Amino acid sequence: MIVAFTDLDDTLFQTRRKLPAGAAGLTPATVDRDGQPHSFCTPAQSALLAHFAASGVTVVPVTGRDPAAMARVTLPFTSWRVLDHGLTVLRPDGTADPGWREQVLAHLAELAEALAGCTEHVAALAAEHGCRLTRHRAHGAHFMTVLKHPQADAARLEALQLAWEALLEERAWAGLHIIANANNVSVLPRHLGKAEAVRYLREQHFPDAALTLALGDSLSDVPFMNACDLALTPPAGQLLRTVTAARLPQR
Repeated sequence: MIVAFTDLDDTLFQTRRKLPAGAAGLTPATVDRDGQPHSFCTPAQSALLAHFAASGVTVVPVTGRDPAAMARVTLPFTSWRVLDHGLTVLRPDGTADPGWREQVLAHLAELAEALAGCTEHVAALAAEHGCRLTRHRAHGAHFMTVLKHPQADAARLEALQLAWEALLEERAWAGLHIIANANNVSVLPRHLGKAEAVRYLREQHFPDAALTLALGDSLSDVPFMNACDLALTPPAGQLLRTVTAARLPQR
């Protein structure tokens, strides 16, 4: 058995805004809240998915999307799914895996005070910078706070990221960490995420897999990609841009 654990947004599909002007041969992959096509697979991405299907590769989405956002993905995923940045593992029948849910809730209980403190600390500053603050929940528990700027103002997001980083260092809240993408900054559990969920699935449900592949585009995907045998990443993603920009001596 071969299992491909894959990020979704900007790995298997992306919005039109992130595609070259005049891009052709696109296949709709998600819809918006009104049911209109929102994200699309390029011919190369569609070819990869078709190859996986024809070869009998089990494809497991590993995404930050919550169940509602995952329901708007129109690609035919039929196996396990990892949602909420790893906090939710869904079985093929769409129900939450009880073993993983139990582990998640126990860990979140230990982090509840620190996560609430981080959220309260930055709320006023977020409003001052025109950012929307959203508390995300999984299994009924607060697990992540996201700050998003409507125009993706990098300077304003950086100011909020630095405020959070300083607070985590000051309070020694090592159980939380920060991830930053193009238009948002988030604080969430450090040791409970995509990587841990992938390891859980490998150990509990795919122990006999001959090969595990990981697909991801961002730095926050690296931990779960390191939990697999081989990794694939798109050329325009944050991960490969960072590697390309590195000026390290070759040894």
